[in-house]
Amino acid sequence: MRQPKSYDGSLMKIAKTNEDIVLEWLKSSQRSVIDFREFRLAQRIDVDFGIETVDGQIVLAEIKSDRWISSTGNLCFENHRINHFTTDHWFYLGWGWRSPAQKLIVRNPSSGDTFVFHFHALRRAVARHIGTLGKRVTILIIETDEQKTTFNYLIPMKDLSGCFRHFVVTQPRGDRNAKNQANR
Repeated sequence: MRQPKSYDGSLMKIAKTNEDIVLEWLKSSQRSVIDFREFRLAQRIDVDFGIETVDGQIVLAEIKSDRWISSTGNLCFENHRINHFTTDHWFYLGWGWRSPAQKLIVRNPSSGDTFVFHFHALRRAVARHIGTLGKRVTILIIETDEQKTTFNYLIPMKDLSGCFRHFVVTQPRGDRNAKNQANR
């Protein structure tokens, strides 16, 4: 049975908590972080944060929660969605292709494993992976909610080496910031 709304309930609460943990981690290790999550336009284009670099530029980042990702698992890469009950905008690209962000940060809420991808390199690796496998590529179809179905590619992390850096980002205790416990 499909859920009534995709951005509601326990999964959304986990995702929001995960984003907050990543935000605190970024704030502890970057010059400045701009939180775009409350801006409707930023939500529509799949951008969560702006991260200031040492030379003052702003790098856009999209944050995702993925409880199955690990160094030997798969990245769930959203390819496209279908809206079932609309008259003019029924098909659109997923965040994997659509987001203008330069960084994708994916964190496993259970383990704290956090992967920081360069979106350009990630997209190139995903396209190469699909080109190699052809119709044998693993597709995960999610009945997102009553109105949408989402089509994702499951990309083995081993095929994405060189596209990401791995950290373990723990949940803050009390007022402490989340911190980088390991950088592999």
